[in-house]
Amino acid sequence: MLDDNLPEELPLIELRHGQALWVLSRLGFQGKASKATFYEYIKSLRKLGTPFDQRSIGYLRRGLANYTYFHLMELALILTLRVYYVVPDSLLAEIIKHRKTLYRHFRRAYIERARGLGAPFMIKIPSRDGVRLQGVFLDLQMNYSGGKLERFGPPRLLSAYEAIAIYAGCEVAARAFLPINLSRLSERLVSAALRAPPLSRGSRARWQTGH
Repeated sequence: MLDDNLPEELPLIELRHGQALWVLSRLGFQGKASKATFYEYIKSLRKLGTPFDQRSIGYLRRGLANYTYFHLMELALILTLRVYYVVPDSLLAEIIKHRKTLYRHFRRAYIERARGLGAPFMIKIPSRDGVRLQGVFLDLQMNYSGGKLERFGPPRLLSAYEAIAIYAGCEVAARAFLPINLSRLSERLVSAALRAPPLSRGSRARWQTGH
């Protein structure tokens, strides 16, 4: 996988808002957007109830945002699902509705990234080197077409073998959302989160203004 030096068990992650933006940017979710534009988009998601439950907004002392692994993974999943840089409100509502299930899946995807459900296996190709695959995949069982969410859930976890079987056997060529390698995403996120730089007050201001 990405980094053999990552902790075997899920580490404690608690990041401030600016650090969370830094992590998401490092994962490529900011794209070509300016920092100010990216900040405003994440801010708009918070107003819609993600990644924090509106009843417990996820603040530390002095009103400072506290992003855990689960908050970051929820944001990373949502940003992965963007179509034309927007996630439909109907999809956000389903993510929030299935939050408890997704949290369990996020934890398992990291812990079992190379064992259990995510244990590696080889695909043998005649006259070529084999392909080694591993990790836990997430299937949201979602179809989105014609600007409308046709189906969602319940979210389920798959082995790499099961994910490939779905991809190879999919009868609907236009199925937009095939299983996501959740373990790969979790590894990249944890690796970035553990390297998030401490942010000074001035750094937070630059993130907010986009300068």
